[in-house]
Amino acid sequence: MKRFFTGKGFFVLFWVSMVFHPDCLLSQEARFPFNPYFLPPVFDGSFPNETLVQIPLPEDRDAKKSIFAPEWTIPVSIFTPQQAFIEHLRKEAYRNFLRNHIASIKYVWSDFSGEVERVEPIQPSVIQNAFTVEADYNKKNIDHSTRFVPKRKYWIMKWSSLLQFSQNYISKNWYNGGVGNQNLISVQKFTFNYSKNKMQFNNLIEWKLSFYTNPNDTLRSFRIGEDLVRTYSDLGLKAFKDKFFYSSNLEIKTKLFRSYKENSQVYTSSLLSPLQINMGIFGIKYQLNKTSKKDKNKKVNLAVDLSPLSIQYTWVANSDVLNQNRYGIPVDKSFLLDVGSTLNAKITVNFNKQVTFSSRAKYFTNYEKAIFESENELNLSLNRYFSTRLYLYGRFDDTPKIKRDNRLGYVQLNEVLSFGFNYTW
Repeated sequence: MKRFFTGKGFFVLFWVSMVFHPDCLLSQEARFPFNPYFLPPVFDGSFPNETLVQIPLPEDRDAKKSIFAPEWTIPVSIFTPQQAFIEHLRKEAYRNFLRNHIASIKYVWSDFSGEVERVEPIQPSVIQNAFTVEADYNKKNIDHSTRFVPKRKYWIMKWSSLLQFSQNYISKNWYNGGVGNQNLISVQKFTFNYSKNKMQFNNLIEWKLSFYTNPNDTLRSFRIGEDLVRTYSDLGLKAFKDKFFYSSNLEIKTKLFRSYKENSQVYTSSLLSPLQINMGIFGIKYQLNKTSKKDKNKKVNLAVDLSPLSIQYTWVANSDVLNQNRYGIPVDKSFLLDVGSTLNAKITVNFNKQVTFSSRAKYFTNYEKAIFESENELNLSLNRYFSTRLYLYGRFDDTPKIKRDNRLGYVQLNEVLSFGFNYTW
């Protein structure tokens, strides 16, 4: 028995007691992330205070280096009496290993450089204390999570601004003659639409203004080409199939600035001269909004509003305006009232993110005359701020006493190709 507790026998007892004895485990507070007795021993020259026997050094060791290992110590105060006995066995086995198996040591302290890195305790997370686990909770008392429902917007507003420039140069010796000119075009559009349940209320405010140089006019350096302030509103109540509405509409158009005849002080239009009001009292509206399933930038928006009963009122406030017959007003009057039918249609096609085509058409008739106008615009966006715009405005008016053109008849055309600033919000 005494022989078993010496040499390898005691060493085996050490490992058996450490692995199988349940009291050899440390408490939760003193537990190491690894067991130090499973690590290879490293000698720093110290040795238990006992009588030592001269042991030959391994052949591959330098005699100047230390060959003795330090004793691994753990404060005894953390052990219970049973654990203290097991720790005592560990120390005895460790000393026995140093005396009898010194040749099995692979490392000495001088093989390593620097100090031993201390194991810093991990501080508990602040978030750890913010949560508690309740083992015996009552599921019925837990409040059910409420679904987040975003607040719906009934008013949708949109604004677009366009400021573009075009220039045409013609030399004095040009074989066909003519004069060069520059054009500045400004188009501002603001829409604010309301939609709730079965009701729709759409509104548009539009302002168009253009200036151009005319060398043939000796009195002015520039002239006003297009001057228009227009508002259009329609009120609809859903009828059936989510695309048809009972509707009423109102359109108001007027001028802001005076426009003069070439080389003359006589002006052809001014503020409220003319003023045109068209009201659709009762009608039906068809609306279609479609987006491509493959490309969200491909869209088609169509709106057709038919008013079988409508009123159109035209008024020239300034009696000095030249030739008010061009607006269909008799010479001895300052206004004209017509009752008839009106058709308004608008379509917008987004071919992709850069190319957009929009067209607006209006047809009014009192069953004796007809007024039709079509406004078409092709917008090619270069980026978010710049675009090229092709604009074509066609108009047909066979109102009595309106001068008929020898080549175009009652058809009137206005075409502009421009490049410049374009921004949408």
